[in-house]
Amino acid sequence: MLPHIVFKDPHLPWERQMESSTPPKDGSERTRIPWLALWVFRPDELVSPGTGIFAGKALSSTRSTRLNVSDVIQVGTSDIYTPYKHDEASPDEEHSQADFICVNRQLFEALCQSYKSDGSSTGDTDLTPYGYLAHVRKVGSEALKAAAASVTNDCFSVVIANRTGSSQNQDPSSLGAVAHLVSLEGIGPSFKPSPEAELVTICSLFSWTFNYTLQDDQVEFENALKAIGTPTSGFEWLRPSQDRYAGLLSAQEADKQRVGKRIRDGYLLTRYRTLSGEETLALQRGALIPTLPSANTALNTPIYLFSSQLQILDTQVGLVDNSYAAAWNLGKANALADEKFLSAFVRLRTTIYKRALLAAKAEVTESQDEAPAVLERLISTTDSLMKLAEVKKDNKLKWFSSVSPERGDSLSIWGEKMRAKFTNAVITEANKLGQSLSAGLYDEQNNPTSSDWATVVAWVYDALFLANIPWYHLVMEPSSLPPNSIRFFYVDPTWLNAYLDGALSIGNHVEGDQDSVRAAIKALLQKPFTTENTESEHKPQVPISGLLLRSPLVADFQDLGIQAPRGPDDSRAPILRRVKLAPDILLVLFDRALTNVEFPQGIEICQPPHEQCFLAYNGKVENGKIEMAYRNITTNSTSSDNVPMAPIAERVSKPSETILNSQCGIILAENLAKDVYGFLTHRENTTFSESSPSSALLALHLSYMLVKLSLTLPAPDPTRSVGDFKVTMLEVQDLHGLGSQYQKREKDTRDNITKLLRNVKPRPYDDTQGSTYSSPRPPYWSMISRTAPDSRDELGSDSGTQTPASSLPSESQYVLQVYTLGYKPFNDPSGAQTRVPYDAKGPLNLVFGIQRRQQAAGTPYTLRRMAIHVPSATNGSTDGFIQGYTGPGAYMANNIRYIPGLSCPPAANNDATEVIVNLTPRSKANITTSPKSCLTTMNNDMTFILRRVSLNISPQALNADFAIKMNEYYGDSPIPITSTAQVKLVDTKDL
Repeated sequence: MLPHIVFKDPHLPWERQMESSTPPKDGSERTRIPWLALWVFRPDELVSPGTGIFAGKALSSTRSTRLNVSDVIQVGTSDIYTPYKHDEASPDEEHSQADFICVNRQLFEALCQSYKSDGSSTGDTDLTPYGYLAHVRKVGSEALKAAAASVTNDCFSVVIANRTGSSQNQDPSSLGAVAHLVSLEGIGPSFKPSPEAELVTICSLFSWTFNYTLQDDQVEFENALKAIGTPTSGFEWLRPSQDRYAGLLSAQEADKQRVGKRIRDGYLLTRYRTLSGEETLALQRGALIPTLPSANTALNTPIYLFSSQLQILDTQVGLVDNSYAAAWNLGKANALADEKFLSAFVRLRTTIYKRALLAAKAEVTESQDEAPAVLERLISTTDSLMKLAEVKKDNKLKWFSSVSPERGDSLSIWGEKMRAKFTNAVITEANKLGQSLSAGLYDEQNNPTSSDWATVVAWVYDALFLANIPWYHLVMEPSSLPPNSIRFFYVDPTWLNAYLDGALSIGNHVEGDQDSVRAAIKALLQKPFTTENTESEHKPQVPISGLLLRSPLVADFQDLGIQAPRGPDDSRAPILRRVKLAPDILLVLFDRALTNVEFPQGIEICQPPHEQCFLAYNGKVENGKIEMAYRNITTNSTSSDNVPMAPIAERVSKPSETILNSQCGIILAENLAKDVYGFLTHRENTTFSESSPSSALLALHLSYMLVKLSLTLPAPDPTRSVGDFKVTMLEVQDLHGLGSQYQKREKDTRDNITKLLRNVKPRPYDDTQGSTYSSPRPPYWSMISRTAPDSRDELGSDSGTQTPASSLPSESQYVLQVYTLGYKPFNDPSGAQTRVPYDAKGPLNLVFGIQRRQQAAGTPYTLRRMAIHVPSATNGSTDGFIQGYTGPGAYMANNIRYIPGLSCPPAANNDATEVIVNLTPRSKANITTSPKSCLTTMNNDMTFILRRVSLNISPQALNADFAIKMNEYYGDSPIPITSTAQVKLVDTKDL
């Protein structure tokens, strides 16, 4: 192959005028002689004389020497010749430095002379052949946009070398050759080195070294494409390798088949640790999926406060799907990490909230501006302030106030009149900030009214194009994308919506789960996707599919061609984004379904037009003969049987010296161009009508044929379709896999709390009596209960929620096991004993796993209270399981219907006492009315975690068994049902 160099400036090789004494012989400007040439040498052909101006000068890696230009010009009068003259150089050039090479005189003369038709030398200095070695290549702009991501121009100038490396080099590790871009200025008929001169000094403008072998097939583009696949190799989706799930799909067990289908759909089995500390398996996949996603529809509820609300339980295999929970967490983490977005989004939320609150208050007060109403509000406000000044001595009652927390005509955002006004005002203010200066909706094509809104929109749009999403959340299984492969995928819109919901959840400090500001922002973000642009007459393009290419071609070719043409009447961009995720991995995104309808011409992977190579000659050299091979270079493309650049079967044999100077390895460019021109013009039924040979003709003849890999996409599935992307409020039906037990709450939780608090009357303060509530919590904690399934219309009302329950159970309904968070639990087959590490350093977090017994699954009982008695050692006693308790308390692991409270009865006679953990219902209704939330059928898991517990580490406690008693109180019976759990303190190695 012939080395070549490409310039972004299409005029650069001809910017300087060569000597007028060397015009094109035929007068044609199409072979104008350039002032640049590319020469190739073996390393031993470039030497330094080591004397004169070269004394003490070291050669560079490309065998050049750094010299002053003025010194080289003066050398021209000595035994070392140079074409550069003193009167042709400016003062600035003379005082500058440049790289120079010393070329052997015989080789220089062979490079700078023309040749006769029989290959013999004319003996005169003639640069005419170089007019055939420089040309301009134009690449179509539309194709370039799709194929070349980093190039903005569509015209390039190319200079080709007329000499290749030695044909004797077989060692790929050796230094094959050196290429120098040299200046031809000063070289003309008047310049002829003296026979006494051994070297000619030439200026090198750019140089590089390269290795080559005659047997290196791996670097060929065609072989690399074949390694990726063939048009008949099939359509491969981005999923784990088939051996990961084939055995599961063919299994007899239904659960194994279900897991196999999940893996085939792109899921990965990952390790998952629950809140209570157990390690288990979970299902998870990223944003790129191998299946056609269902069209997501815009919903208004709910807005998620925690990622755990997006966990989905696959009830068939009992595994949790953490895909959307991970996306929600990732979106929030990326938003918090982006300082610019975080600041802009919080400012935007604050602006919308403040303006909407003022507008809603003004609207409410305008409807109540009569004098009596104003006077009544002033009196009410004064009374409320006076009551707030009263100091409560009992801190346990600090969350309860004798002042009514909310009034129907209150100016709080939770007032009955204010709520609707505030929600409407939020939408109005958000729409104002989302406008452009031209009164239209801001869509990044115009100027925004709010710079903060522009920042948020840019961040969201980047997210839709998968910006800043880690590789692990795109391809979770390495076997999904093996080396030398291409895999196709769809973008999961629900995953992206979970990602955006997590990002937009920050800054919600007031409204809780009634985040009207977030809802308004999401609704406003959705508008551009449903509105056609007035200029393009199309809706914004959003990625819904794409491909991942993993190949050395991605690293070797910066602008690897990826072409996916649309239909002839479709002006939209064929490719939305292409980016290198790794040196050998390329991501390409489309906005259409992967079918042959949306891709009528398929997808092509090709060599970039401006990075193609040139062959030294098209033909075979043998025994002094060259068998010339030609191509159908045509100027008439209207012929039906005319295929441009197709190989011509006819071969012409001629002496090789007419095309190749074998002694110096020089391609006779002028002779080769004339030979190709003569063949094409004298061919029967020719479609070539040029008037003379040119550099473009020779470049097409020497061009290495562009190799393409064409991929045909499958036909569309008539039962499935891809809908338009929507920025939605997420809703996952049957979120926790509860089947018929799952009911979406329709009532407003905040309204229920309002009615509840109106009926709350705190007990009077008494120095001799503790608080009514053993573990007081602020009233808004009740809002958390809406994450659990509950069909009650009102939290404070019992009407319509009665559930028939049996009077009292005859035996314990729950089983207790104790283990340590962070340590491997001891699995006793009988379940009679659990173990806790005796030699742990520092306090431990003990998990009290309380699960409902299987045999009690069908009968509901009203659980009024549950008390767990933990033996405690005090005052030197060694009979306790723990050494008292001074930690921060306990919290429920999963069940938030109950609240854990602690009590420590005083010790008597130095006997071991106990720490009691009481689990009481969060509901403030009368427990004897049997609310549904207190039924055992609704509370299968009562696990709680007691934090920072100090164990009894006395020697007598090691390997000792301790009994932890659990009392269950049902209905209004004062008699508990008691059961015990055996716990042993052992060394960690015995767990």
